[in-house]
Amino acid sequence: MGQQGSPVLFVHGFGASWEHYRDNIKSLAEGNRVWALSLLGFGRSEKPDVVYTQDLWAELIRDFIVEVIGEPVVLVGNSIGGTSWL
Repeated sequence: MGQQGSPVLFVHGFGASWEHYRDNIKSLAEGNRVWALSLLGFGRSEKPDVVYTQDLWAELIRDFIVEVIGEPVVLVGNSIGGTSWL
């Protein structure tokens, strides 16, 4: 959401999904480009039969940033969403 400004990526915490940030997205999109994603295995994301680790989630977040956003981003995280990209 949002057409211009700094890119912001929301990453939810354990047991949540991108919808955890639904009340924040619209207001932040006024002046920023905002994404919120559900980590693999959470929310409405796919739930493949793999071992879910912080390394897996970090790789997915990195790939999303590189392939979709394509530039440095402000990360906003809660719980595992605040640590899985370290």
